[in-house]
Amino acid sequence: MIPLSPLEDLPLGVTRLEVERLFAPFVKTDDEAWAHRFAKRNRKIWRQYLDRRLFGWRKQSQRRKSAVAREYNNEWLSIDPRSYSLDAVPDKRSLWQWGNQLALASNRGGTRVRQLLLVRVIELLKPKRVLEVGCGNGINLLLLAGRFPETEFTGIDLTQEGPAAAQRVQQQNDLLPTHLQAFAPLSLHDPAAFKRVTFRNGDASALPFADKSFDLVITVLALEQMERIRDQALNEIARVSAGHAFMIEPFREANASGIARRYVVARDYLRARIADLPAHGMQPLWATTDMPQEAFLKACAVLARVG
Repeated sequence: MIPLSPLEDLPLGVTRLEVERLFAPFVKTDDEAWAHRFAKRNRKIWRQYLDRRLFGWRKQSQRRKSAVAREYNNEWLSIDPRSYSLDAVPDKRSLWQWGNQLALASNRGGTRVRQLLLVRVIELLKPKRVLEVGCGNGINLLLLAGRFPETEFTGIDLTQEGPAAAQRVQQQNDLLPTHLQAFAPLSLHDPAAFKRVTFRNGDASALPFADKSFDLVITVLALEQMERIRDQALNEIARVSAGHAFMIEPFREANASGIARRYVVARDYLRARIADLPAHGMQPLWATTDMPQEAFLKACAVLARVG
């Protein structure tokens, strides 16, 4: 089993101070409110968990592709790209923690930190072709393209509205909007490169690409939704990658017990282990959970060599 490493032990050059700087604009510290909301949410998760254990066999309670597509079509329709502005942080904040630090924070802060990890991995591996499986509204690739204008980026998503939202940003702007440039964790080298990203609709269990089409395949809280097709999705990621896969997902090693485990079961989220990856043709190189995390679901960043 591969150990979970501290962030600063990884070959990415990411420091704790850098992560804190990126996350800080989205944080409101209030330990008393945090504790009250945690207790309330914990009770709700217990009820959902018990219901799942008793009635999880029912098709209508399982997280199937149709339900995920319906939920996230609505999600991408509801998100205004201006909500990524550092000057207009959304009022809606959820429960986050990083070690002993507790915070009420917008999930935009988590997006920004994860974007930094993606940047550092691409700097490390220097891929020419990158695929994001489950790209959602395209925020990761729109920003990455500006940092790496010579790299060919492609995004695919189960929903219609995710790629459509990204394409609207491309069609309505000649340069990446200034608020998105400011949201990026590091400066962009070409603010027009976002227009060259390819976005399309498709199913992770049957990716419409030839074998070894990409040097790097990335996923960010996308496999989270794919418990019902996880084996097919992992096999497909390995099939289309000619080099590496980098996944930021709630692998079981990070959610093995306590409230995190109950939440995964209650929501029918991903239950795959990092230790399962070799069976799908991926050899983990390193893994970490050392980043700001939602209190009820811990993401694990894993870099794996394919083949």
